[in-house]
Amino acid sequence: MLGALAVLVLAYAVPVRDPVVSALTGQVLSGVSLELPLGYLALAPVLGLLDYLTMLTVPQHVTVLVTVLLAFGAWRLVRTRAPHGVPARIATEAGALAGSLIALIGFYGGGVLAPRPMAELVVEDPDLVVVDFHSHTNASHDGRWDFDAERNRSWHRGAGFHVAYVTDHDSIGPAHRAFQRNPARAGDDTVLLPGREVVYAGQHVIALGDVDPRLGDGGWMPDPDAPAGPHAVEDQERPARWCAGWPVLIQTIPNDLGRVPVPACTPRGAGVEAIQLIDGDPRGLAQSDLEFERILSIADSLDIVLVSASNLHGWGSTAASWNLMRIAGWRDMTPGEVGATIERMVRHGGRDAVEVVTYRRPSIGTAGGVATLGASVSLPVHFIGSRSRAERISWLIWVGLGLAVATLLERRKRSRLLG
Repeated sequence: MLGALAVLVLAYAVPVRDPVVSALTGQVLSGVSLELPLGYLALAPVLGLLDYLTMLTVPQHVTVLVTVLLAFGAWRLVRTRAPHGVPARIATEAGALAGSLIALIGFYGGGVLAPRPMAELVVEDPDLVVVDFHSHTNASHDGRWDFDAERNRSWHRGAGFHVAYVTDHDSIGPAHRAFQRNPARAGDDTVLLPGREVVYAGQHVIALGDVDPRLGDGGWMPDPDAPAGPHAVEDQERPARWCAGWPVLIQTIPNDLGRVPVPACTPRGAGVEAIQLIDGDPRGLAQSDLEFERILSIADSLDIVLVSASNLHGWGSTAASWNLMRIAGWRDMTPGEVGATIERMVRHGGRDAVEVVTYRRPSIGTAGGVATLGASVSLPVHFIGSRSRAERISWLIWVGLGLAVATLLERRKRSRLLG
């Protein structure tokens, strides 16, 4: 009952805040919103929690687990103590703890593995294209076993992306084949474009397009086994130091920010044209939190663009961030034309070429001590604050149903005891 009252108070007392904001300013963007399908709203208590957990760093996950264990311990202390006797009591508590841990692991595992409705970013301006610069398929060694390019497309469609780069570690073939299945008109469905994630100059970088920066002679090498991508050329020769055709490189996080390849044309190739401000990996989110100002400083000093990335590997159903780019008439372009325009804008469009949109994430919660205790209170309040009115209504309906079921079971129990 007390828990239900707490949910009711929070649902009405905590102001509603837009869940997505500009990553740079933290301000709400006009004409940009998060749309929740009916299936999502029906299961909001579960899906909202899973989305929120996806936005947390590893230390924040530790905070959540510590909070859950403390709440579990408090509940077991105040509940009716039965059966009697120390051995029976120990056995009962051990069983309750084991069952609770299994349920918690199952909840996390379900969030990672189970398909589910997704929160979709919606933009009102038809000239804004929503882009993801970094995603994978099962062709990557760390990709989910059944996550092929079309499932990648479906995931991005569900999250509201118009364009996504497939940047596998080990093969560009799946990205090329996905490119061949793109719609003729870019605005008719989510477009997949080729790229790759490579270790270049000692750093993990994203290379957009067909060019592999690790190779000589400008890094260009045709793939005879894959269909042509959007930047294919007929000639089969490239001169050495050919930086004019060098791919757009994006510095990823988590990474050593002291070794970012400087954007300049050298005999060994060019440097990065952009740097990730946000990465969907929990470690990337942590580095973004800890080194946010440093990333901004690097982007300013090198005059490169700030972007974000899902770093999707097929695990989970939550996008941490989105990139907005203004391309007039992009919906009537071919996928190849859109890809070429995106890459040209990243390279030459300046800092305003990309607007990074992100979930309104908590900035508190490190493991251990007073910070963890403070986060145990702040995280639930932050979570409720980022829920829409519709989600809060769904929560209240589920709480009401739970109370009704609990009351009914209690009455039946009393009836059996009296009868």
